[in-house]
Amino acid sequence: MSDPVTYNFYGTTVPVLLNIHTSAISTLRSAKDEQAKGGVLSDEEILDSAFGDMLPFRMQPILLAKFSLAALDYLELPKTEVPAFNPGFKTLDEIIEFFEGANKVLKSIDEKEYNDAAEKSCDVSVGPGKPTLHMTGLADYFHGFVVPNSYFHLNTMYMLLRSKGFKLGKGVYIGPFMSEQQQKDWAPLRK
Repeated sequence: MSDPVTYNFYGTTVPVLLNIHTSAISTLRSAKDEQAKGGVLSDEEILDSAFGDMLPFRMQPILLAKFSLAALDYLELPKTEVPAFNPGFKTLDEIIEFFEGANKVLKSIDEKEYNDAAEKSCDVSVGPGKPTLHMTGLADYFHGFVVPNSYFHLNTMYMLLRSKGFKLGKGVYIGPFMSEQQQKDWAPLRK
């Protein structure tokens, strides 16, 4: 089987971000399944949960998706509306919808236009009361910050849920990153 990754700017970022968002959706759906059985935190308790000095769970989806989507929107690459970066989520379903919207944005991007934008600059708002940063090259920004930052906040969501008693297995997290062939190859362990 050949490598499923296309080694250009688009191929090394957009599919990765789609998988990160899909992993977040998978994790949240698994948490909802556990909630339905009882004995774990409510949506409100999850959304307000934090660990140490980290921002609460409700901020993690915004921090995961904002930096990629805002840059793409700045360069007018998406063919669909970017979801609002509002942490006022009331339910896990709203966060799932947020990530589904983020995936629609990524899927709407034309690969050639995206690759052609690799050396373009973009401005990125870090947050209220903080300076807007000027990123000199989109590819450098995505490879050096956006992708690692997205993994960080995905891990934060996963670990916050685990720390609150949710029994999320590795497959919930890793499954969305696996090709169809990889899922078949690992299937014997799921029996």
